[in-house]
Amino acid sequence: MRIWFNRHFELVYRVLRLIREGDVEQRFTLICTHKHRYFVGYAAAHEHAREPEGLSTPDYVQWCLEFAVAQRVEVFHPAHEANAIVAARAQFEARGIRVISVADAPTLPRLHNKAWVYHKMAGRVPLAASTLIRDPRDLPAALEQLWSQGFQACIKPTVSIYGKGFYRLMPPEGQRSRRSITPQAWMARHPGRRCASQMLLEYLPGHEFSVDCLGDAGRFVTGVVRKKSLTTPTQLLDRAPGLLTHAASLLERFRISGLVNIQFKEDQHGEPKLLEINPRASGGVAMSCLSGVNLPYLALCGAVDGYAGLPIPTPRLGLRVTEVGMSVVLPHG
Repeated sequence: MRIWFNRHFELVYRVLRLIREGDVEQRFTLICTHKHRYFVGYAAAHEHAREPEGLSTPDYVQWCLEFAVAQRVEVFHPAHEANAIVAARAQFEARGIRVISVADAPTLPRLHNKAWVYHKMAGRVPLAASTLIRDPRDLPAALEQLWSQGFQACIKPTVSIYGKGFYRLMPPEGQRSRRSITPQAWMARHPGRRCASQMLLEYLPGHEFSVDCLGDAGRFVTGVVRKKSLTTPTQLLDRAPGLLTHAASLLERFRISGLVNIQFKEDQHGEPKLLEINPRASGGVAMSCLSGVNLPYLALCGAVDGYAGLPIPTPRLGLRVTEVGMSVVLPHG
């Protein structure tokens, strides 16, 4: 069966490698495409190709359809322009190409919006105190209210990846760091009456937890919790049934299918609160798979065959894990 992963982050190398490790029967031929000539994901794929650059979204979707037909793709797992591709799913299915998506077309783009997710999960999982900021002039009053409740504060865009745009908000006399800024300095960076939507949040100082989990149309299948060390680059495959319960609530609310990552962080009292849901594999998914649960492989099998009857191993927990760099040979460009 020919499976295509289009332009993705470098983490797709881990995903493809894990699928190949699990696919002992060699059912799947994995195809990886990217705009770069030398992309690390190629090293884990059976076949690879370069994508065209500079296409509009509609033109890129059309290129994907033509490529999938020409390459006899049977299952398409989109990353780049996933929202548009999922919205055009019927065009692919009419040509016999199944499109994998963690959510339906209306829901998928909204999962990237942290404020929308917070609104939908209110009362279902623990959330940090928050205020939505669209006008920078509203920041001082909202910040004063948060501080008056005894919270430290931070701010981040409602839509971002890898922590881009995140800052801890500190009073002028507070200690500075690379990720901290005074409210006045933040407002100076956002002059005018409007800004990209931001979330003013209770700052969460404790451990961060990353939950890699599988859903089947909203049903929780399995998951592994990684607790990140505050002082070392190691993580603990943690026994955290409460976080798995919260993760199951998110999967149910958004009718998630396949592999997603959900992040939590402890508040000043040690209670984990929701940070965000990432509708994709996480960069640390290979560490979760050291539990003996090959999440990318199971996600692909579940999408292709259904989860009924799919053996799900019991994860080995309590392991301290980390990642090391490794060398790979890239195929000829």
